[in-house]
Amino acid sequence: MEIFLSKPLYFRKQWRSICFVLFVSSFFLIAGCVTSVKPPYSVESYLLNYQAPSWDNPKKLATSVKFNRFSIAAAYNSTNMIFRNDAYSLDSFNYSRWAVNPADMVGDSLLGNMRASGLFRAVFSRHEMEEGRFVVSGGIEEFYLRIDKSNKTALISISISLQDTREKETGKSMLFQRKYFREEPLQDQSPRGYCQAASQAMQAISREIISDIYTAAKTTVE
Repeated sequence: MEIFLSKPLYFRKQWRSICFVLFVSSFFLIAGCVTSVKPPYSVESYLLNYQAPSWDNPKKLATSVKFNRFSIAAAYNSTNMIFRNDAYSLDSFNYSRWAVNPADMVGDSLLGNMRASGLFRAVFSRHEMEEGRFVVSGGIEEFYLRIDKSNKTALISISISLQDTREKETGKSMLFQRKYFREEPLQDQSPRGYCQAASQAMQAISREIISDIYTAAKTTVE
């Protein structure tokens, strides 16, 4: 009788021992999986960088310009460094990104270039409370690396409009709306080389845009 009653106690002790062994084994197994996970890959971030266009003996206009935030086509609306092999598909680099959205990167670059030009009394960003007489709006239509069989080319297409806020008559406030397009071949066949080529393209576009804005504003205020 005593032997019969002791069996459940014996089995309970055995079961506890088995559970403890399973728990310890599971702990080390999980710990091993955690420590064996490979470290994440490093992602490189890039920004457009170029020397602002220079102007010989500029005549500063006694007027101000305000920048709206630039828009961007949905296909390029991310920090991905996008490349295209044909007209129907697009892809992006796995471990290389733009540091900020191309719309803000291009808009901020153009803003800085216009301030550095010395052509206007004041140039305001979208973050500032001041209003400008002339308002610049822009949209990035294309911003990618085009890969052909023969070469690789940085491609940028931007639409710019200039509005005179003092003109109240409908149809006359919009001074112009133009598209600017530039391609630059890559010298270095890498994401860094793409950034360098895109910077060169933006430098050329920037000069064209600022020149057109200055000419239109000068004609209006004088």
